[in-house]
Amino acid sequence: MRYDFDTTLNHRENHSYRWDMPGMPEDVIGMGTADLDFSCAPCIREALVPVAQENCYNYRQHTKEYYQAVIGWYQRNYGLEVEKEWLSNVPSTIGAVRMALGIFAKPGDGILVQTPVFGPLTWAVEGAGQRLIANPMKPVNGRYEIDFQDFEAKIKEHHPSMYLLVNPHNPTGRVYTREELERLVDICYANHVRIISDEVHGLVLYGNRKHIPILGVNQKAKSISIQIVSLSKGFNIMSLPHAIITVAEPEMRKAWMSQIQAYSFGYAVNSFAIAAVTSIMKGQADGWMEELTAYLRKNLQEILDFIEAHHLPFIPYVPEGSFLLWLDCRNAGIGTRHLDRFFMEKAHIHLDDGEENFGPEGEGFVRINFAVTNQVLKEALERIRAAFHEAQAI
Repeated sequence: MRYDFDTTLNHRENHSYRWDMPGMPEDVIGMGTADLDFSCAPCIREALVPVAQENCYNYRQHTKEYYQAVIGWYQRNYGLEVEKEWLSNVPSTIGAVRMALGIFAKPGDGILVQTPVFGPLTWAVEGAGQRLIANPMKPVNGRYEIDFQDFEAKIKEHHPSMYLLVNPHNPTGRVYTREELERLVDICYANHVRIISDEVHGLVLYGNRKHIPILGVNQKAKSISIQIVSLSKGFNIMSLPHAIITVAEPEMRKAWMSQIQAYSFGYAVNSFAIAAVTSIMKGQADGWMEELTAYLRKNLQEILDFIEAHHLPFIPYVPEGSFLLWLDCRNAGIGTRHLDRFFMEKAHIHLDDGEENFGPEGEGFVRINFAVTNQVLKEALERIRAAFHEAQAI
């Protein structure tokens, strides 16, 4: 491999949320918050150094090279023709969702979303004074499926203004097929429901899975959708916040752009974020992403093999994308609530409790971030095995 994913910084010393939250033991293993432990692709540093050397951070515009990179990225990776006028950016994907809710829905309106759902998305809906309408995902043969019958029934009953699509889905790791997306779009289009598509987890994909941007589904989707993308999860640039918003439909775009102007997001850019995103979208990090995905796939398989070999009392839902594993612990004999406390107290591992972070459908589940070095993963698995061996012995 050209890139080293076995060596990492000491994240307990760089103010990492995942490794250095208040009250954590000194030997904690951070497997919660969804970022990577690995150093970024070299092209990112190469793009940032000249900006730092200038040491001048005046108001700056999007560059021509940036727009060419973004448009080329969508064409090259998805066969999607994007026009420059469709593009804008804000510093946060969740912030973009919240802005879209404020523009295209009114206080009191219903917002339909598949559950379990990432907590900050729920906060965005509630912060807009709107009602979250749950369309629970259903487990079928070891994977989660969309309950289309319930989806359409909820639309006809509650008449939501918007459908908040999360694709790939967090926390279940589902990457929706073209057929699924077409069916969702057809239902929304027929019932005058606009779509917000959060696609932040769409970069790390396993096997033959393909991420399909909402604007790449069909013309109907382009007419009702706002697409929100960030390179942060796949390329580990959370500290360089940059969400790319794409709106194809002219009236929706006019409404969106008026808010961009109102927040003054369109006036100037973060020169570091623009440089990093440009280098990535030009394709300079493609090889790094390929090797990262292979490394993560190896980590994932090691977890699955370990659970089976040691008869651990979990049911894993194997992700089709991203680096997060959704584990059913309801038959593990440790209860179904506050499971993060069990793993912290017994194994000194910080992970995400399903109910606290993803709502009622997450009760009895945990979400584990396996974007750690393989050595750290091995230690975490041994700690978990020892914790359950001890619990069974009591």
